[in-house]
Parts: sequence; C-alpha cells; structure tokens
Amino acid sequence: MDKHHKIPSPCIDVCEDLHKRCIACGRSKKDKKAWKKAETPEEKLMLLRNCLEATREIGTQELWMREYRRRCMKKGADCPLDDLLAEAGG
Repeated sequence: MDKHHKIPSPCIDVCEDLHKRCIACGRSKKDKKAWKKAETPEEKLMLLRNCLEATREIGTQELWMREYRRRCMKKGADCPLDDLLAEAGG
C-alpha cells in the first residue's frame, strides 16, 4: 500500500471528552470503533468528513486540522484534508 492509501487516525492525542465527544477530533466512542473497523480508504474518508463537521460544530476545527496535518506529515502520509475540503466547497 503506497502512502496515498495510508490514512492516519484522526486522533491527535488530546483525548478530552465534552458531551461524549473528543474536544480535539470530535469523535464519539462509536466513531472511534468505526475507524478501527474501517477497511477501505473510502470508509476512512467518510469518517474524516464526520470529524470535519464535528470539529466545526464544537469550535476546534482549526486546531484539529493543523494537528492532523502535522500527524500525517510525521507518518509520511499524504493528508486527505485538502481533497475533502475542496470536495465540500470549503
């Protein structure tokens, strides 16, 4: 699998819950389990879209996107955020 298909977890190692969602990545426990079960890049991209929406709603999107880009870079993986934002028109 090349680096285009390696999609790092949305977790940025903050892991503080607010109303049953992580304040950093916006995921619930159910979302975290779904990530572990996701087998295809398409499934993971859908879950990343959910993170974009959740972090926008709770006001941590800028922080999460910055730290997620850093995580991708450290792992040597292309960051899928630009493509997701372009597809969403944002």
